Amino acid sequence: METRKRSVAILIFDDVELLDFAGPFEVFSSARDMHGDHGRIMDVFAIAETAAPIRCRNGLVVQPEHTLETCPPFDILVVPGGAGTIAVVQRPNVIDWIRQRTTEIELLTSVCTGSFVLAKVGLPAGTPVTTYWESIAQLRAAYPELEVREDSRWVDAGPIITGAGVSAGIDMALYILSKLYGADVARTTAIGIEYDYWN
Repeated sequence: METRKRSVAILIFDDVELLDFAGPFEVFSSARDMHGDHGRIMDVFAIAETAAPIRCRNGLVVQPEHTLETCPPFDILVVPGGAGTIAVVQRPNVIDWIRQRTTEIELLTSVCTGSFVLAKVGLPAGTPVTTYWESIAQLRAAYPELEVREDSRWVDAGPIITGAGVSAGIDMALYILSKLYGADVARTTAIGIEYDYWN
């Protein structure tokens, strides 16, 4: 497996679900090269529409590192979920920015109801996706052209990978490590963060 370093941008917004982005952030930032100096193999940063602090669901305030305008190039985009996705899908500048970036990146991913944002961006008809269990029916009704799967922690549709709710983002991120860098990197990362549910 290749070991080239990748950059991961995680979009955050008011009312984002904390673990939806913090889980993948922890996984990706903990991943290390299995050889050489065992350095980080991913640079991870949070981006937002503006530089203003973001108030997560349940009140925690987080400072984004970059805005949509100042965001450097990246390889993977993570769109988390939470109640704030209702507003995000109504923000044409954010949707257009994601749509433009999809032509430049390796993987477009979501956690929980972040799948609604990906769907709004425009996914090919028949694309398999998943979301938070309580939102499955809503996603099917809103985007009948997509193949919405339930009872899946994550769904790999090639350059598009969607995760189910909250803690499933950790599983999805570990799967992505396995896909890009091999099972040993994913397993070692899971052990490092004491995540016992990955094999």
